[in-house]
Amino acid sequence: MYSEKFLLVLASVLICNALALESLDNEWKLWQSNYGKKYSTPREEEYRRKIWESNWHMVTEHNQQANQGNATYRMKMNHFADKSEKELAKASCFRLPTPEERNLQSYREVNYGELPPSVDWREENCVTGVKNQGSFCGSCWAFATVGTIESRYCIKSGKLIEFSEQQLVDCDHSNFGCCGGFPLSAFEYAVQYGLMKSSNYKYKGHGTECRYKERLVMSLNSSKFYDLSGEENMASALAIDGPMSVAFAVAFPFYFYSEGIFDGWCAGGLNHAMLAVGYGVENHEQYWIVKNSWGDSWGDDGYVKIRRNVNQCMIGMMASAADLM
Repeated sequence: MYSEKFLLVLASVLICNALALESLDNEWKLWQSNYGKKYSTPREEEYRRKIWESNWHMVTEHNQQANQGNATYRMKMNHFADKSEKELAKASCFRLPTPEERNLQSYREVNYGELPPSVDWREENCVTGVKNQGSFCGSCWAFATVGTIESRYCIKSGKLIEFSEQQLVDCDHSNFGCCGGFPLSAFEYAVQYGLMKSSNYKYKGHGTECRYKERLVMSLNSSKFYDLSGEENMASALAIDGPMSVAFAVAFPFYFYSEGIFDGWCAGGLNHAMLAVGYGVENHEQYWIVKNSWGDSWGDDGYVKIRRNVNQCMIGMMASAADLM
């Protein structure tokens, strides 16, 4: 009798395991199809599948915690899901400046009055669509710089124009192209030489020979370019003057962010640049609205809300902007 019960339990376990494996197989194939993932050999596919499964368990467990109210954000299996933590940690695209390169500006010394409780420059139609720097080019600094200029040019002129990130990657020799850069140096280049439209200098996702054409450049008149520290300082600048580049210490969980207010763990140092376009409050929790450059399939249609006024992942340490005239 006991042996029959044991066999029934064993059969049930085996059936459940088989169904779970079949379900995971289906999810793997669907994910491959959704993101166009193909591998050169069966061995490579097996290797990527093991990483994918490990990340799937991480995402599933985290979302279970979110469902129970123990996490403020959710994760999803996106185009990074077949990459290991070690691989993604090598993807740093932010160059730390020397002390001489910093040009700190304070907004605290000027009385601007009470700031609005929330700001979102997308509502003013002065933020371009989400872009994708690609998997093989550490050009986040160029996207954050160009995003700042696009928005602030729009705020001053009423015209939303897409400028060229590729020009910065190829031609700004104070930075290192696909190997990283510092937005403040890129602002200095853009103000000195101007920027071409992206339609005239399209993004390639890798470095190429500089194809700068002065006759196609739009000149940028700037009263100053500077970097900021301190989240109150940043909020003042953002509310009054417009979006700005922000530096961030990205760690593994951030790559899988889906929605909610991110307050996950962080890297030990700044390694990524993005564009802050606003701030707000949700359930008494303050947050930044930030546009990333990992495509619109990442995050919340390419955006992330980041916990504000706690220096989450060092976001309050090094913002950069240029005041256009």
